Amino acid sequence: MYRMPHAAPEAQVPEERRGRTIGRFCLVCSTIYPLHRARHTGKGMYGRDHIASPCAHEGEVFEPGADWWEPAVEIVPEAVKAGAAELVAGSPAKGTAP
Repeated sequence: MYRMPHAAPEAQVPEERRGRTIGRFCLVCSTIYPLHRARHTGKGMYGRDHIASPCAHEGEVFEPGADWWEPAVEIVPEAVKAGAAELVAGSPAKGTAP
C-alpha cells in the first residue's frame, strides 16, 4: 500500500505547477522525508508502508547537491483555460444542446 500526497520530485513537475516544498524525495526508495529531518532514517512521512529491505542511502545525510534526492514539491492543479463568461454553473457544454 502506498500513501502519497499530490507531490513529486521538483525536476519532474513543470515550473507553473509547482507548489510549496513539503519534504525531500529519495529517488531510490521513492519516499518523502520531512524537511526537518537531516538524515534518511526511519520511516518517511509518505511512501511505502511495508519495506522489505532498507534503502541503499539509509542513514545518509540529505546533503545539498546529492544526486540521490530532490526537494518534493506539491503539484498545483492546472489552471482553467476557459474564459470566465463560459463558466456558468449547470450550463451544458457548447454543441451538446438537445
